[in-house]
Amino acid sequence: MSNHSTEDNIQSLFLDQIRQILPKNLSFVDEVAEILNVSRDSVYRRVRGETILSLEEVKKLSGHYKISLDALLSPSSDTISFNKRRIDLEKFTLGDWLTSFVNSLEMLRSFPDCEIIYSAKDIPPSYYFKFPQLALFKMFFWLKSYHRFPVYENSNYEPELVSQALLNKGIKLWDRYAEIPSSEIWSDETFNVTIRQVEFYFENGFIALPQAHALLDEYVLMINDIRLSAAAGVKRDGSGLFKLYRNEFLISDTTLLFKMGGKRMAFITYSTMNTLNTSQDSFCQETEDYLNNIINKSTLISTTGERERNKFFNVIEQRIQQSRARMHS
Repeated sequence: MSNHSTEDNIQSLFLDQIRQILPKNLSFVDEVAEILNVSRDSVYRRVRGETILSLEEVKKLSGHYKISLDALLSPSSDTISFNKRRIDLEKFTLGDWLTSFVNSLEMLRSFPDCEIIYSAKDIPPSYYFKFPQLALFKMFFWLKSYHRFPVYENSNYEPELVSQALLNKGIKLWDRYAEIPSSEIWSDETFNVTIRQVEFYFENGFIALPQAHALLDEYVLMINDIRLSAAAGVKRDGSGLFKLYRNEFLISDTTLLFKMGGKRMAFITYSTMNTLNTSQDSFCQETEDYLNNIINKSTLISTTGERERNKFFNVIEQRIQQSRARMHS
């Protein structure tokens, strides 16, 4: 009897987590019924505890809604389950990674009270997709140099080597990202990543001088576009509010937190672009505390702080022009 009550309690808490994640306009019973391919009556029996969820059903639901079971099975445990997004050649391509990111943003924006807090080592990928030539270069760099896809191993950079389909997925990513409020923490180092990538490819003969100059020129356009967004406090071409903080001590990793009313989801990066995410409450709280601490030690340079904002962006423009001048045939 005691074991059955424990099972009921864990099952009830698990299903409540799904209820909290679902937007108010969606039917909890209908959603679960569709995912498990069972009737509405079967879902109600599980909700009432008359039928115990099978391990396979728990796996389906936790996988679909990205729910960690740690808080239910061992709330005080230091062991946390993460969902992994690791780019590879077959099972989870760059296209899958982009689509997964878009789906996460669509889930996030379905909540009326939503926000992204983003601590950025590199400029968030979404921004690059407003500038096609820069986006194509970044994707090629990710595929060739970060993920070492064999098809690119002996290839120099040519925009045509990256498919239009990938670019279209990236453009959709920007469209979704631009709609969602975000508080972003950047440092001077955040801008340097792309400069170094262009310099590295030029120095190693992977791109020609005109290509390198054209990429840096478009990078200046991108930086100025972000500067205007910061001044307005709204992402250009979108409705999402934009708070930009300048962090003067080095950000060593990229960390994201999705805020969905009272619910949280944390993302951490590994191996540059791959991500681990969890909705485990204690980890998300630690992540939020960590990000708020950085924000408190940073300077808000969007909407207000015009002098600091101009200083921040002027420095990076100078670095881009200096990099351009250093390159010669």
